[in-house]
Amino acid sequence: MPQVELHHDGHPRYRRMVRFDWSDTPLHWVPDDPFSTHMINVLHLLLPEGERHFIKAVLEASSLVDDPELEAAIKPFIQQESWHAWAHQVVLEHLAEQGIDTKAYTDRLGKTLSISLGDPPKFFPPALRRWWLYRRLADVAALEHFTAMLGEWVLTNRGLDYAGADPMMLDLLRWHGAEEVEHRSLVFDVYQHVSGNYCIRAFSMLMTAPLFIGWWVAGARYLMNNDPTIDEKWRFRDWLRAARQYRLPGPWKLLVTSPARYMRPSHHPGPEADTQMAVDYLNYSPVAKAAHERARAQADKAVAR
Repeated sequence: MPQVELHHDGHPRYRRMVRFDWSDTPLHWVPDDPFSTHMINVLHLLLPEGERHFIKAVLEASSLVDDPELEAAIKPFIQQESWHAWAHQVVLEHLAEQGIDTKAYTDRLGKTLSISLGDPPKFFPPALRRWWLYRRLADVAALEHFTAMLGEWVLTNRGLDYAGADPMMLDLLRWHGAEEVEHRSLVFDVYQHVSGNYCIRAFSMLMTAPLFIGWWVAGARYLMNNDPTIDEKWRFRDWLRAARQYRLPGPWKLLVTSPARYMRPSHHPGPEADTQMAVDYLNYSPVAKAAHERARAQADKAVAR
C-alpha cells in the first residue's frame, strides 16, 4: 500500500479503501431508538457534500504551501476525505432503499455550501480573492475541529454498543472518526501556514458552530419527518436523554465547550485527541483490516507480474 509517514501528530498517513455491506443494517440501527439513529444519520447527509468542499479549499491552498512535510501530508488528507464522502454517499442510497429520500435536504445543503465554501465572486480583486481563500480554509478548520471531536467521542464512548447498535454502522462511524482524529491538525496547520490570522479563525468558528448545529438539527428533523415507519417528531429533550445514555454527544459539548477551546489564541488541534488511540482502532477495524489485505494482495500481484 502506498504510504506517507506520519510527519507529526495530527497529520494523515494514507487512505484506507474500506467497503461496507449494508444488506443487514436495519433502518433504525440503534434498536428502538429512531431519534439517536437519525441524529447520527444526519452525518451521512452533511459529510459527503462538506468534504468535497474541504478538498477543494485545501487543494487551492496547496499552491501557497512551501513546507515539504506539510505539502506531503495534503495528498493523503485529500484521499481520505474523498473516500469518506464516497462511504457516506452509499449510506444515502441505503436510506433511499428504505423509504427515506434525502435529495431535497442535500440539494439545499449543496447550494448553501457552494456559496459559503465555493469560489469567490468573479468581480473580487486579487486581495479579496486571497482573503476569501483564507476564510474558506478557516471555515474548514473549524469544521474539522468538530469532526475530530466527534471522532474522539465515537471512539471512546460505549453507549451505542450497550444499546445494541448495528456493528457495520459502528465500524463506519469509528473508521471515519479514527481517520478524522488521525488528520485533525492538517487543515489547521495549512491555514496557519498560509495565513494564521486569529481574527479570521475566531470569526469562522463563531459563524460555523451555530450553522453546523443548525444544519444537524434540521437534518434530524427532516429524517424523522420522512421516516415512513414512525410518527415521532424531533424533540430537544430526546437529545438530552440520548446524551445521558452516551448515545449522542450532548448539546453543551457541541455548542459551548468544544468551540470555546478552539477560540483560544494558543489553540492547536494536537492535544484534542490521541492519535495512537485512532491508529489502534484502525488496526482493529474489520473493514480497515480487510482493506489492508486487499491492498497487500494487489501489491503482491503487481510484484509477481
